[in-house]
Amino acid sequence: MKTPLPIYALALTSFALGTAEFAPNGQLLSASGELGVSVADAGLITTSFALGATIGGPLLAAATLRVPHKRLVLALASVFFLSNIVTAIAPTLALAVGSRAIAGAMLGAFLGVAVTIASDLVPLARRGGAIALVFLGFTVANVLGVVAGNLAGGVWGWRSVFWLVSGLSVLAIVGLASVLPQQQPGPRATPSAGLAALRTGRLWLTYAAIALGYGGLFVMFTYIAPILEERTGVAPAAVVWILLIFGVGLVIGTFFAGRAADRSIRATTISALALLIVALIAFWLLDTSLAAVIVLLFLVGGAGFGLVPPLQSFVLEIAKTTSPVISALAAAAFNAGVAVGSALGGELIRRGAGYDALPLAGAGLSALGLVVFVIAAGLQTRSLKKSVSTPEPQFA
Repeated sequence: MKTPLPIYALALTSFALGTAEFAPNGQLLSASGELGVSVADAGLITTSFALGATIGGPLLAAATLRVPHKRLVLALASVFFLSNIVTAIAPTLALAVGSRAIAGAMLGAFLGVAVTIASDLVPLARRGGAIALVFLGFTVANVLGVVAGNLAGGVWGWRSVFWLVSGLSVLAIVGLASVLPQQQPGPRATPSAGLAALRTGRLWLTYAAIALGYGGLFVMFTYIAPILEERTGVAPAAVVWILLIFGVGLVIGTFFAGRAADRSIRATTISALALLIVALIAFWLLDTSLAAVIVLLFLVGGAGFGLVPPLQSFVLEIAKTTSPVISALAAAAFNAGVAVGSALGGELIRRGAGYDALPLAGAGLSALGLVVFVIAAGLQTRSLKKSVSTPEPQFA
């Protein structure tokens, strides 16, 4: 069975979203200098985007449950485009942070409906792969989008990153308008199905595991440019090429995790989290060695983003329905991880910790996420065994 064309259009849009979320990380030094704020305060450009996705995304998804999917994704992409224009011309940090929060809300809601569309367009056995393809655009952004954004930022300044994202958004809107069907051909969940699934406690445990496990990556990665320059001794002009290695890891990790998740969601998630924790600890020990840092950035990227397909699939397994609200909350949990991780890293720096402390703090946060996931997975397994003799109510 060939992959439906609309999934590629969704992947193209997620490419623009991924570029918007992660390319600014390499430009925090430039932004802080022009806006006259500290690097830690410039980190709010990342934190606000993640908070917008965390809070605004699920609220938008819940408010637009009855809006046809094509109309909804086109509207979200259009507002995303406009918010990036505002960031590109923002004269103050406050306006930049506010417009980034709006862009983040569009991302959170878009990913929720995109996962729903992709899941409904393929058989259940291929759900992990379909979700991985949607997020593959998101991760490829860390190879092509982040590199292009940082090259542009190095020549024309940090604002040029957002002009680039605005151009990508136009291409995404054209692609969605051209190939996305008015109604997806697969089964659609009713609004009440998604809302009813939110009463499941182990679903909220999984959301917590996502935020904690994924957040460990961003304790370090939000401040990767100053880490590479001050700890590893990488020249500023070379940072973008080191980030390219990280991006390659994201793409490979997402691709293989999607395939593996179709075989075993639990094993894939536990393996990715364990690898992320070990790689972050190794980074803490070896961050002054360029050769070690290159290898470890590849592993950290692959493991961190390899969490996305299995955890998104696990959320849908627990909920027993494909719903934009359920998927938007999963996307919100991932972005909550970005917000928590970047905020924790910033607070450690403000309190006088060196950049070398960030990978170890990230490993601790991801380890907590692993513990929570194991608990949620155990409860889900117990529930499935119980349902053999006493079926649970079906929401979809």
